[in-house]
Amino acid sequence: MQQPPKKTAAAAGGGAKGKTDGLFSWIEEREAAQPQPWGRVLDAGTGRHSLAWLLGLAARAPGSVTVVAAVTGERSLADALSKEFAGHAAGVPLRVHAGNWVDDAFLCEEEATKFDVVIADYLVGAIEGFAPFFQDAIIERIARHLAPGGRLYLVGLQPLSECAATSPDNADDVALAALAQEMARVRDACILLAGRRCYREFPMTWCERQLRVAGFRVDGSVRLANVYKRETVQRQLQVGRNQFVWFDDAVAQDAMRRKLEALETRAAALFDGGKKIRFGFDYVLAATKSG
Repeated sequence: MQQPPKKTAAAAGGGAKGKTDGLFSWIEEREAAQPQPWGRVLDAGTGRHSLAWLLGLAARAPGSVTVVAAVTGERSLADALSKEFAGHAAGVPLRVHAGNWVDDAFLCEEEATKFDVVIADYLVGAIEGFAPFFQDAIIERIARHLAPGGRLYLVGLQPLSECAATSPDNADDVALAALAQEMARVRDACILLAGRRCYREFPMTWCERQLRVAGFRVDGSVRLANVYKRETVQRQLQVGRNQFVWFDDAVAQDAMRRKLEALETRAAALFDGGKKIRFGFDYVLAATKSG
């Protein structure tokens, strides 16, 4: 799985507090302002990070979260999370489901009792690997499980292709923008040559439109700038190298290996001396279901 770069709280609209991830911290602040915060929570695209956050929140604020249901497309991950978080400190009921949102019958056992809050943590981008071409329907699909007036928090990464240099007058910012975008193209080319599907994020404005189409009112948003360092680029280039085991063309593999090495050389020069440079952003959209 491709990993987004480290997040920083220096962004318009909000920020991180303490050790809590900045995006989740902003969600917590939004919920704290609600007359009846949290309640029954659906983590619609779960992982260890989001599930640990929700259960940690429930433990820190007893009575706030009453039920957590989590969804993943991988049975092995569902089993691992169920085992890992069994007997968690929060003490609230936890159910981890494995399935595919494209299946109309999936999670029907949870539909009778609606959820008060849905967390869609990088779900739009991640479903490309499980339900390709379903991105335009995913919000309406999970809305079936949300109570009228319930809140949906959609977390995403702005596609690098849609991001500009933080400061067009700064040579390092311009160089990183070009490097990061080329890095993403080459990484994704390796994934495609290996016969696999790429992680596919969508722009913030696209997600806003889809929320409105699905009958939501968008109440707020936040952007958190991403901070790159040499290791950030190296991790993404390694994702490309990891695909070589599935290549069936030695000439293509050698060409991609040399391209990845060239990008690594550029990164070493750009980040000389431990530089950190901002480029792109992650975002959260806060929306309320009509009715």
